[in-house]
Amino acid sequence: MTIAQHNGIVTAVGDGQVTVRIESQSACSSCEAHGKCGFAESKAKEISIKTSDWQDYHIGENVTVGINKSLGLQAVAIAYILPAVLMIVIFIILNRYVGDLWCALATIAFVALYWGLLALCRKRLQSRFTFHLSHTFDDELQK
Repeated sequence: MTIAQHNGIVTAVGDGQVTVRIESQSACSSCEAHGKCGFAESKAKEISIKTSDWQDYHIGENVTVGINKSLGLQAVAIAYILPAVLMIVIFIILNRYVGDLWCALATIAFVALYWGLLALCRKRLQSRFTFHLSHTFDDELQK
């Protein structure tokens, strides 16, 4: 089982879950000039992870968050690839029967409906796509 891992910092602990902030950075962040060019971007994402050993984690602790790579690819397919393909198909089909304006509006409406459906299925999807949480090796050495 191949796992994609990211390092993060615990921001909250309690009620059977641990919240971790992950700093995702662009590929140019390792460049020496990234601070001057303005293209380097960095986004903080918070992930809440349900775990039975939530009492073992503390705010400010460095941790590693992982997900099975195949699940990650499925999530990308559901969130990006499938709606893009369906949007193109809907646009092509509707473009034969209605004008450009109605075609564009119907395509936008489809995207809104798709994302609304994903929002309604959030709990079901969250139970399917589970993250794994572990202590970072450096923190283990300091204890």
